[in-house]
Amino acid sequence: MKIAIIAKTRLPIAEPFRGGLEAFTHALCKEYLCLGHEITLYAHADSDPELNIRGFYGHEHRADYNFEIYENDEYLSILKDIEQSDFDIVHNNSTHELPIIWGAKASIPVVTTIHTPTISKLKAAIKICSGSNNLHFVMPSKSFEATWQPYLDNGSIIIHNGVDLNKWPLVRNSRDYLFWYGRMVHIKGLDIVLDAAHQINMPLKFAGPLDDQKYFDEHIKPRLTESDTYLGHLKQNEIHDYMKGAAVMVSAVRWEEPFGLTNIEAMSSGVPVAGFNRGAFCELIDAESGVVAEQRNVSSLATAIEAAIPLESNKVRRHAEKFSLTTMAQHYINYFEQLL
Repeated sequence: MKIAIIAKTRLPIAEPFRGGLEAFTHALCKEYLCLGHEITLYAHADSDPELNIRGFYGHEHRADYNFEIYENDEYLSILKDIEQSDFDIVHNNSTHELPIIWGAKASIPVVTTIHTPTISKLKAAIKICSGSNNLHFVMPSKSFEATWQPYLDNGSIIIHNGVDLNKWPLVRNSRDYLFWYGRMVHIKGLDIVLDAAHQINMPLKFAGPLDDQKYFDEHIKPRLTESDTYLGHLKQNEIHDYMKGAAVMVSAVRWEEPFGLTNIEAMSSGVPVAGFNRGAFCELIDAESGVVAEQRNVSSLATAIEAAIPLESNKVRRHAEKFSLTTMAQHYINYFEQLL
């Protein structure tokens, strides 16, 4: 099968990944190739060249005040190139509205995996165009599907995200510290994680890109103690190394997160997770792999962390195996074949 994959083009699909969407797109493309399919990834020009990249812009224009104009032109160039090529299907993983508008009348099926909440121009495009029989939508979780359902005239299907289990083998062999990684922004809740770690006197190691300097300066820096360690923006193999001594991977998101790949990566490594009952978190764990903080406060999260520490790594890993990358990719291919 020849698959055109449209990425969110603002950031390279390459390590170190800026966020879950970049990691998801990279892993899925790799797995499509492993399954024997031909792909072209329309992405930032500095993305991983092993993914057969077709990039129209690199870092130029990204910081421009009028970047949205350039971005619209970039997606128009992408869609024109797809029209002039011989693809069987389009898998759209961008968060831009133009692939939706174009896809309503495209000559080949357009499958969009939705990765963003209902707060953008994407919502308007989907509400207007989703009645087209040529548009098909995939959601990564039941909770996320519920938020989008009012805007989808023809519904959607659920395909849970997955991780490469070989890339995230079981390594946890001690319970020395708490661990957190992700983009350092308010909605990710690192400040809450720090407060919970301090409440139970556990050291915290954390990693990720500093995407909001103001948030870091006002809410993270004042909380840091000698027991807290910022590791920088790490590649996945470096993150995996820190799973060896992690007692728990902590989640404290302030939004209805569509999935939460970091939770599966941690569990695949044998590290249990503790987090709030928000977004898809409850869909990702069971009693042997994680603990839910029912109340959205620091004390509840601290209690959940303490309950997660004794969980057995082998059982945590076994649960994570339900979310394999190969299973996810095969579900997508099966769906594509049905549509074709």
